[in-house]
Amino acid sequence: SLHDALPIYKNAKYFNNYNKFWILQNSDPIIDTLKNINRKRRAKSISTYDFSTLYTKLPHNKLIFQLSKVIDLAYKGGDKKFIRVTENGRAFWSKTKKGISFSKAALKIAVSHLIESCYFNVGNIVMKQDIGIPMGIDPAPFWANLFLYTYEEKYISNTIHVDPIKARHFHATNRFIDDLCAINDGGLFGRVFKEIYPEELELKLEHSGHHASFLNLDITIEDCIFVYKPYDKRDNFPFPIVRMPHISSNIPHSIFYSAMVGEFLRIACSTLQINDFIPKAKDLLERMKKQGAQTQVSQRFLRKLICNHTENFTQFSLSPEELVQSFT
Repeated sequence: SLHDALPIYKNAKYFNNYNKFWILQNSDPIIDTLKNINRKRRAKSISTYDFSTLYTKLPHNKLIFQLSKVIDLAYKGGDKKFIRVTENGRAFWSKTKKGISFSKAALKIAVSHLIESCYFNVGNIVMKQDIGIPMGIDPAPFWANLFLYTYEEKYISNTIHVDPIKARHFHATNRFIDDLCAINDGGLFGRVFKEIYPEELELKLEHSGHHASFLNLDITIEDCIFVYKPYDKRDNFPFPIVRMPHISSNIPHSIFYSAMVGEFLRIACSTLQINDFIPKAKDLLERMKKQGAQTQVSQRFLRKLICNHTENFTQFSLSPEELVQSFT
């Protein structure tokens, strides 16, 4: 799985400084990358891109062929030739075929069937999808990720042998399904992406230079430092958004306050400067107060959070009590 493969690729990147695995599951690796670059004050550039045709223009034969490569890789090596799936959905490798089990050949057949046998209704008309990744089914985002991965890994592996210095320029290139971010690559990705991906994919440049938004982050270069803070496009909506639970809902009060401190911690982890953190923290506390939070109880939960997660607040250079007082 992607979750199991991630540590392997992280270790490979650490030892040889090449990044063959660009897939993200959240913004945490991006924040870690920005922190590492900031320690050396070497922030230079950031670019973001969007695959506008990832789900709509891929030929099924090409999608199936590339996913078959991934399946071959997954089954390569080891003495367990089956993936067993339990009734509760847990999957694991097995030496024997019992219950619901997939050999390499069976898994390829299953994937091909799901891709080629997708139907949908338009009024009274039944149509068969004959191009693109079927949207709305559970494996669709995983297929998209793995399809792009096959091309990215191949390109980096080939480049390592031909031009190792060029390959290292992609050390901070990451992708969340169809959104891609290239950091400090000197604009290289924008010049070579047509060499990486198949012609059916259209890649649109969204931001380039000294400012970009990616996932839940707003990132700006200031004095060779990446200054990052939370980004939420819902903040620009011309109408109010219902967020977080209300204390009058049918949940224990402890869960209500736990949801609040969880969001508070997310904001802290996604913010570099105290001047960006305090307004976001005040907005959150004001919203929760309107939804029933008591000020003293909120302060108690926040003090405990800051003391238990000091590493996520050290960038603000304030004590727990000073932090709490700054936004309450």
